[in-house]
Amino acid sequence: FYGLIKARKAIREKNYVLVVEGYMDVVALAQHGVKNAVATLGTATTQFHIRKLMRYTQEVVFCFDGDHAGKEAAWRALNNALEALNDNLNLKFLFLPNNHDPDSYIREHSKENFVEMVEASLPFSEYLIKYLTQNNDLSSQEKKVKLLNEVEPILKKINASKLKLLLRKKIATLLELNSQDMNQIFGAATSNKASVQKNIFLANRSQKRKFCLLM
Repeated sequence: FYGLIKARKAIREKNYVLVVEGYMDVVALAQHGVKNAVATLGTATTQFHIRKLMRYTQEVVFCFDGDHAGKEAAWRALNNALEALNDNLNLKFLFLPNNHDPDSYIREHSKENFVEMVEASLPFSEYLIKYLTQNNDLSSQEKKVKLLNEVEPILKKINASKLKLLLRKKIATLLELNSQDMNQIFGAATSNKASVQKNIFLANRSQKRKFCLLM
């Protein structure tokens, strides 16, 4: 992380860390008095980064530009962080208005306004649902299935049991399903996958037996 050594004290005092896109964003924010910001060193945020930040705080706020590149970076950060999530970690996402970075936003609107926006940033589950439904109005069964297909691998990577349970309930409510429906849907998918793997194993074993007999 760029700026982590100098930001550690401010992170502990504010009880959250702000992860921005670039080194100059960290410098600009520090100049404006926002000293609990860091940036990754030449790479996307990974679960390693999240676990390192959790040594100092249990709240991580990702701050991205509101353009297409910023939104793509945010989605990568979410997916990379999934396996590091636990039930004590509060992961949040902030998107700045178009044509703004942290420096330009504070200059135009003030530090106080920026901090208020940070504190009102989207929690992990809200951002996840918003992203998955941005081009899906769930108006048909097929579109609901599309959402389930997209969210299933995400749920599998989450090890935080309480977060996973509440997220499943949120999705069930969104799709007008109950817990039993969700268990049946995801259970059926797991069962089908296991069945396919079992059939492949049996087929391979049968081929080996035939080969041994020919020998």
